Amino acid sequence: MYIPLEYLFAVVTTVIAYATYRLGKRDDQDYRDDIVNSTIDYLIQENMVKWKRHSDGEIELFPLDEK
Repeated sequence: MYIPLEYLFAVVTTVIAYATYRLGKRDDQDYRDDIVNSTIDYLIQENMVKWKRHSDGEIELFPLDEK
């Protein structure tokens, strides 16, 4: 049985594209909160934002006055 090379290439390319799409989608959902939290923590440590920690542990960010 002979499979044309173009068909084989199209199938392999489609499978690889779908697999990488699904991996990227999963990583995006899993790590979005971690990325945001570490960015906010870094900005707080470097004194780049005004902030206040509430009694429940939540952090409130305040806008900076631009002059």
